[in-house]
Amino acid sequence: MNFKRVYTSTKTYFVLSFMALVLLVFTSTMAYKQIVGMQKSAEMVSHSLHVYNAISLLTAHYTEADSEEFRDALLNTNKKERIYNNYQEEGRVIMDSLANLVRDNPSQTKRLESLQVLLNDLYKQLQDLDKTDLEADNTLLQYREAQKSIISISLYQIRSLKNEMLGEEQRLMELRQKTYESDKSLAPLLLLLLAFLALLVFVLSFLRIYRNKLRIRQSENFLKNVLGTTDNVVNYYEPIFNEENDVVDFTIIFANACNRDYFGLEPDDMIGKTVLEVFPFLKDSGNFNHLVACYRNQDKVKFKSQVLMNDSTMWFESLITPLSEGILITARNITVEEEAKNTQLQFRKRLEKQNLILLDNRALLANIFKSISHIVIHLKSIRNAEGRIHDFEIVFVNDRISPVTGDIPEEIKNKNVSVVFPEVFKTGVFEHLVTTIENNNTIEYTVPYEKENRTHWFSTTAIKLGDGVTVTIRDVTEEKEKSNQLIKLNEQLVIRNSILNDAESIAKIGSFLWYRDSDTSELSDNFYRILGFEPNAFTSSSKKFRDFIHPDDLATYDLKLNESLNGLTSEEFTYRIVTKQGETKFVKTNGQFLEKDGQTVMIGVVQDVTQSIYAAEELRKSNLELQQSNAELESFNRVASHDLQEPLRKIQLFISRIEDIERTNFSEKGTTYFNKVKNAAQRMQNLIKNLLAYSRIDSSKTDLETIDLNDVLSKVQEDLINMIKDTQAEIISDQLPEIQGIFFQMEQLFANLIANALKYRNKTKSPKITIQAVTVGASEVPGNINLISKSYYKITFKDNGIGFDTKYSEKIFEVFQRLHQKTEYTGTGIGLAICKKIVENHYGYIHATAKLGEGAQFIIFLPA
Repeated sequence: MNFKRVYTSTKTYFVLSFMALVLLVFTSTMAYKQIVGMQKSAEMVSHSLHVYNAISLLTAHYTEADSEEFRDALLNTNKKERIYNNYQEEGRVIMDSLANLVRDNPSQTKRLESLQVLLNDLYKQLQDLDKTDLEADNTLLQYREAQKSIISISLYQIRSLKNEMLGEEQRLMELRQKTYESDKSLAPLLLLLLAFLALLVFVLSFLRIYRNKLRIRQSENFLKNVLGTTDNVVNYYEPIFNEENDVVDFTIIFANACNRDYFGLEPDDMIGKTVLEVFPFLKDSGNFNHLVACYRNQDKVKFKSQVLMNDSTMWFESLITPLSEGILITARNITVEEEAKNTQLQFRKRLEKQNLILLDNRALLANIFKSISHIVIHLKSIRNAEGRIHDFEIVFVNDRISPVTGDIPEEIKNKNVSVVFPEVFKTGVFEHLVTTIENNNTIEYTVPYEKENRTHWFSTTAIKLGDGVTVTIRDVTEEKEKSNQLIKLNEQLVIRNSILNDAESIAKIGSFLWYRDSDTSELSDNFYRILGFEPNAFTSSSKKFRDFIHPDDLATYDLKLNESLNGLTSEEFTYRIVTKQGETKFVKTNGQFLEKDGQTVMIGVVQDVTQSIYAAEELRKSNLELQQSNAELESFNRVASHDLQEPLRKIQLFISRIEDIERTNFSEKGTTYFNKVKNAAQRMQNLIKNLLAYSRIDSSKTDLETIDLNDVLSKVQEDLINMIKDTQAEIISDQLPEIQGIFFQMEQLFANLIANALKYRNKTKSPKITIQAVTVGASEVPGNINLISKSYYKITFKDNGIGFDTKYSEKIFEVFQRLHQKTEYTGTGIGLAICKKIVENHYGYIHATAKLGEGAQFIIFLPA
């Protein structure tokens, strides 16, 4: 057992102090009771003495009735009536006194009652001594003698009762005297013990207080060392009240050395002054209210504030804690963190803008592929063990190939060229493609193609892209003689593709580092290029850079520069420059001041926004074109929902009628063809419905509401009840969260994922679908999405189906992408694309993982 820990424990001293207090109270109580008992015993002895005195008076009273002088006075004096009354009144007073003294003693009270009767008889007998109606003297004398005998008998009886009362009081006197002697001897011992215990408690308390005082001194020294070495401002304030008891200011009681480091204030000079006197900016910024709220509510307050001291802007994170009769302020300097955040925010905004430009370019490229009449194919190299290209994989092909070869792009993607187009190995096209990749050259060639007993000529351009080649094919059968025009068109196409590639890789941003004191600058290579120079072509400075400022913008530039120098701050602004070649460009700049190697420097970025400004007018025109495009999309929806489905419904109607009437007349081959026609019509109907569902998913998010995903799951299970029973599937789900979303879209998402798991089940075992939900931080969300929440719900749909190869984990979410032949599993290839669009519509992310034969997992992240 660790006795030292017990000995030094505050709890141990608390228990010992409590026990000492209890013992002291107990001893004091006993001493008090002893003193009270002794006092009571003394009072009882005194009471017995009073009773003795009263009985003595009674003895004297009734003894007087036995004296001849008293009797003669009653018989022979003319004042006998007054003497008798006085004697009787004296007896009454004595009896009343005795009755009051023995009222707490029932036996004495009873004797006293008997004695009162005897005294009354005695008074009557004394009164009867004088019989005036007896005339003869002898008779009178005989009567008086007889009356005296009666009086003597009464006196004897009174004396007997008096002796009994004296005996009783004697017994009580002896008993009370013994009690008094006992109490008198025990009281000093108790008082001595009480004094000893008090002294012991005092000594122990003194030792404990002294030891605590030593520890407090050590703690104070330790605290002073901590406060002297910490990087945080630590101050202690006590409130100042007005007549209405409102806090109007605080007195500075303590301030550490960091006040000197950050604010240039000496701690000793601050002590005793008021907070608003030393830090007047607290009132204007509203942060003074935080101090008052902390003191009034006796609760911690945490806030960030910006402070301007000595022409320097600093950020502090302050924690106010109620302490004793005031408040303790701990302020941490977070200026570097805030500046880094601001710089990061600026870079992020620029990066987002560039990403939007890249997305627009990609969308433009996709629209070009759809609108042009050329066939565009991208092929990926397949190399053998020696690193030589022996085949190509078809990665991309646009829809324009279908009218030429009859192939559907989705069906030939990811297949080898040797399987789909084996003739390229005979016509020399394969060698052209290999040469393009190996030599990094753009090759143009013309190839013939036999179709419907007619030779078609196609002009082909092959451009290397990565370890593959992009092939652009154009039908030039009717333009064979116009070769010059064909070359020109091909060159324009190459230039356009080059511009698109450069737009993705070049952000048109330069950076600089300017030393204010020495007026020297360090420019990035791209900054030099923006100015029209090769990197490091000249020594840069602010004066040198002014030579590039457009004369009309020079005054604005100087004003912004002076504001930055005076306040050591910088804000984003746009101005024009004139390059070495005389070209006028619009540039946007921003920067931050910081201390580096004892010097004040500005670090910043410059972006060439000439194209953005010139594109402002073009944006307005593009908006008009976008409105027209949206109208065309709405028209497409009407066509798809009515005009395309109307002939399809008629086809299905007549298929049904032919099946009912002519089914038995079909040959075996005819039945096969008829079934293919029927299945194709059904697949076309499903395809149109899914396309409509995909196109109608609204991304405006104006009708978001609180949705319980448990209700969504119940509704989907109810809709799929027959499919679940037929497959004997088991669905196990965690408690799902509530989200902000669109109910029918969430229902469609859950239905597609569960139906997929049931469709692609393992035929050898019953389907089992597990739905798990946990909350994760935003940093755990994969993918490049715009994070709008600090936390996300991670919902996982896990099944034990046939799974798929992980390399197809992204392909399966594309429209019309299927991993199996339509003869193996039904479907249109749009279901998972719909799932992806719904999740993205809810600011989320979805991806899939799987292994062949071991099931799949579809993982969804939705904002919490």
